[in-house]
Amino acid sequence: MKYCSSCKRLISDDADVCQECNANTVDVDGTSAVTVAVVKAQGVSVLEPALKDMGIPCSFEKTDGDVYNEFNAKINADSDYRVLVPFDFYGKAFDICAGIGVVNPEDRLVQDEDTDDSDIPQKSYNEKFEEANGVKHRTFQMIWATIFIIAACLLIWGIDWIAEFIKTLF
Repeated sequence: MKYCSSCKRLISDDADVCQECNANTVDVDGTSAVTVAVVKAQGVSVLEPALKDMGIPCSFEKTDGDVYNEFNAKINADSDYRVLVPFDFYGKAFDICAGIGVVNPEDRLVQDEDTDDSDIPQKSYNEKFEEANGVKHRTFQMIWATIFIIAACLLIWGIDWIAEFIKTLF
């Protein structure tokens, strides 16, 4: 597999120049920064946390060459940004981009040869959702907080009722 030395797009092995920018191609290795997608600035704020949460190093390069990452605060909303990841993380990053809707799943250029999902037991949607969000844990926290608030209210109302009852006796 090769990639463009200018726009960092992945290119098939038989091409010597990039069809997008006519720059020379370079053989890709595991640490080469390659383009997964091109997004608008609004997509950067969604895509960057999603990639970082999955442990994928990424940077965003403005199509005119300026590099932006999590340390930069000012991003032009009309600009396009290349999503750059190391080639070793291309498959995972592409899956995340496809899940968010930034890329079309059929546009995938590299298939993961080293991962065979047939041996791995598949988790149900509920198991994946719970694992990703921890919903059960939060649900129990909310239930206990609600029970505590109700018990505190009943205690206060009970004390007020007892105080009013004692006042009526005297």
